[in-house]
Amino acid sequence: MSMPGDDDLPAFLARDLIARIGLDPNRSAVPLADLCGALGIAGAPHERRARRHAALAAGMRRIADDDGHPCWQLRVDLVPLWLTTLDAGAVDPALRPALLMHQRDAASILWQSFRPQGFAADDTLVGPREAQTPAEQAYVAALALANLARQQMLIERQIDARMIDGNRLTTEHLADLGEAETLARAVRRVATIAAQRSRRNEYGGVAAGLYRQFGLASYRRMPPARLREALEWLERWAGDLLGEPEPPPDI
Repeated sequence: MSMPGDDDLPAFLARDLIARIGLDPNRSAVPLADLCGALGIAGAPHERRARRHAALAAGMRRIADDDGHPCWQLRVDLVPLWLTTLDAGAVDPALRPALLMHQRDAASILWQSFRPQGFAADDTLVGPREAQTPAEQAYVAALALANLARQQMLIERQIDARMIDGNRLTTEHLADLGEAETLARAVRRVATIAAQRSRRNEYGGVAAGLYRQFGLASYRRMPPARLREALEWLERWAGDLLGEPEPPPDI
């Protein structure tokens, strides 16, 4: 695996470890030995560590490399996760700043994606709300919308699974859904009604509305009053949509 030099990359990408590693977009997996070699660390011990990591091991397979030699390969979508497990002090000193930046970015993305409702958005990458630049506010908002969409997707999968097989979800699972399921059902109803009229996917618009109107960034730990207001708002939106005439057909 070839490593682009700093002179071959724009300044921003020179600190992007994924760009520095130079993954091939035409390959679905990459030999761990190549990754380790690019980072200046021993391959065998890190292969063993990855095989003991359940999430990484699920995406590993032992197949022949380009020279026909069997080797452990890791799915490319798991490379960013694997990089977060490394000790920055062990890699090539020239790559250490890029690895540290990658790990800080990953920590920020994880916090923005999984922070429960009510927790502040500031983290290792962005400061408090009052000190954020417009670009930082856009970053926080975009991840909040992605988080709402991901949680909506997961809840809908659970709802649909229960409709297919009522025994598939345990009592504990159903209890965990609770208020989140109520909101997810309301969101799906509005998005479906709106899509029937606009002929577009309207989930993004509904999520954006919840974020703008109520500051919702997660279905977790929603204050009861905020949930009630959001449900009433969605109900009014659905009513307004149902009262509108159908748009003319596309020509």
